[in-house]
Amino acid sequence: MRIETRLTLSLAFCLCLGLAISAYISFQLESRQAKEEVQQKADMLLETGLAVRAYTSDEIAPILQLLQGNAGFNVQQVPSFSAQNAIARLGKKYPDYQYREPSLNPTNVKDRANDWEVGLVRQFQSKDTLKELSGEIGEGLDKRFYVARPIRLNNPACLQCHSTPAAAPPAMVAKYGSVNGFGWKLGDVVALQVVEVPSQPAEKKAFRSVLTTVGSLACVFVLSAAVFLLLRRHVTHPLERLTQTANAISVSGQAQEAFAPAEAGQFSELHEAIVRLKTSIDSALKRIAAFSKPDDTAGK
Repeated sequence: MRIETRLTLSLAFCLCLGLAISAYISFQLESRQAKEEVQQKADMLLETGLAVRAYTSDEIAPILQLLQGNAGFNVQQVPSFSAQNAIARLGKKYPDYQYREPSLNPTNVKDRANDWEVGLVRQFQSKDTLKELSGEIGEGLDKRFYVARPIRLNNPACLQCHSTPAAAPPAMVAKYGSVNGFGWKLGDVVALQVVEVPSQPAEKKAFRSVLTTVGSLACVFVLSAAVFLLLRRHVTHPLERLTQTANAISVSGQAQEAFAPAEAGQFSELHEAIVRLKTSIDSALKRIAAFSKPDDTAGK
């Protein structure tokens, strides 16, 4: 197998192997980075929801209760209502992010947990040390990444509205009824914070980054191939012609100009040097032969 053929095959093998390895590593890193970015944004949104809940519970609810009395009720004093509505306004600018606070026994039936959210609530209820769950739901274009955190009833003041209908403000019972949102106990997981984000944008971003990386490497290999072709044109091909010339001289004893390099340069000079060397050697051999030839007139 010729040297250039070996170099071509070796270069092609390195190209394919290098692109495959770089594509795999790049996709893994970009996918991980995209998920971490989505996770960070989801955590920020969850923390925003907690901040709104805390502000409503500590600042808004006491003022409204002071103005209305224990019997009064205003939906704006409910932490869950404030958090979901505040982030819903943020969602007008960022519609891909969805925030909910589903519950197994909500006061407002709109906040009732669906099937997969019920499973999350059960997991948090069964493990007191479990602080967060995340994963993906759906398939294809509907696949979404979610982050969920438990909401535990740690404030005894909340029992005023969620212990029994008799203890709840009459205005609340009149608005939502006496069936839902009661029987809560301290320490229970009463609801979830759930953020959902589409997975497709992150996957597309990772795929575009992989294409960029692989494309850049492919350009490098193409340039390497161009260098190889130039090397063959200006180095290996003239060297091959010199080899043919040397073989022709050694076999026929005559320098064949047809095999001379077409371009001027070191290889052309080397070819001329080989021809001159052959001419010099032939001339020297003729002189030696003439000098060593016996004189026919010496015996007469």
